[in-house]
Amino acid sequence: METCYGKAERSRRRISMPFYSSHPFLFGFLGFCMLKNLVSSQNYTLIFASDLNNVRNCSCSTLIRDCDYSLANLMCSCKTILFQRNRTLSSLVYTGDLTVWFPNTPTLGQLLNFSLVNDLKISFCGAAPLPAQYLAILGLRHLRVKTRGAPEQSLKLYNHEDIVSKDAACTDSGGRRSSHHISYLDTSLFNRNTSLRSYSVEDVPSIADHFPNLPYPGTGSAAINVSFVVTLIY
Repeated sequence: METCYGKAERSRRRISMPFYSSHPFLFGFLGFCMLKNLVSSQNYTLIFASDLNNVRNCSCSTLIRDCDYSLANLMCSCKTILFQRNRTLSSLVYTGDLTVWFPNTPTLGQLLNFSLVNDLKISFCGAAPLPAQYLAILGLRHLRVKTRGAPEQSLKLYNHEDIVSKDAACTDSGGRRSSHHISYLDTSLFNRNTSLRSYSVEDVPSIADHFPNLPYPGTGSAAINVSFVVTLIY
């Protein structure tokens, strides 16, 4: 015969069962939401300019429609920056993901030429066709381009792990010790709807000697234990 004490004890055990054991899907959903919020909170840098007198540098936590200046000013944390005019062969360093909206080639050149950036998206916001000029970008690993009336295109140039292994192999074999990546972007590609393509040449000792028609930084001449990986993007 079961006593009232035994019934109460079993009832207490049922009530004290861990809440999460009876609601696994709820806790799984909450964990997914927390992870999603954590990922989406990672900001990226957006730079846009209608001209070099009005350059805006923004930190954005959400994707903004290309070339929507009003929405960017509303949704991102933006500030106007003073920009050095006629900047030539001097590097700017951009950390993290960078998106650039530009209206013309001179503005794009002032914002990016000979700058160091790993992950880059460039969106053309102008109307007039662009001339065929080469934009030099250092250390570029991943590129996305967007032209009005065409879908976004993406190009992966190299992985950091690949470069580390190649440099180690060169050191062990007594070859050149370090490689510097420099990419040349043909700005006329924004006039076309053709596929984005690239062509790379490795172990270039001197850009000035091998590609005399391309601009090059101060280290473009031959140097001891230094070589270049030159990538043409078109």
